Amino acid sequence: MKIAPMMYRNFAIAILLAAPIIVMGVQSFVPGHHEPAAEPQSVAPPPPPPPPVPVAPPPMPVAPPADDAPTFGQPMPGAGQPMLGAAPETSSNPAFDASGPAPAGSPNAEP
Repeated sequence: MKIAPMMYRNFAIAILLAAPIIVMGVQSFVPGHHEPAAEPQSVAPPPPPPPPVPVAPPPMPVAPPADDAPTFGQPMPGAGQPMLGAAPETSSNPAFDASGPAPAGSPNAEP
């Protein structure tokens, strides 16, 4: 049954094409809200502000180069080592103890 998906696809394409046309048509017929025009007054416009004076930025302090600055593109010291130390061995890990039977109620427990 490829008729139903094709109908939905055609309907979606028609909506995408027709929606903007419908909106533009409604906007041309429905009067929009406009603010009432203010009465012209004989007030002189304010004088333009004075041109801004360019200000030089303050000099930036330059730090002296450090002797132990990292060299870009080179590996850091200690790269490749674990961040939290050595991982505990599985035999001493209390979360996983495969030496005994599964606890009662566990999905791995013997019936």
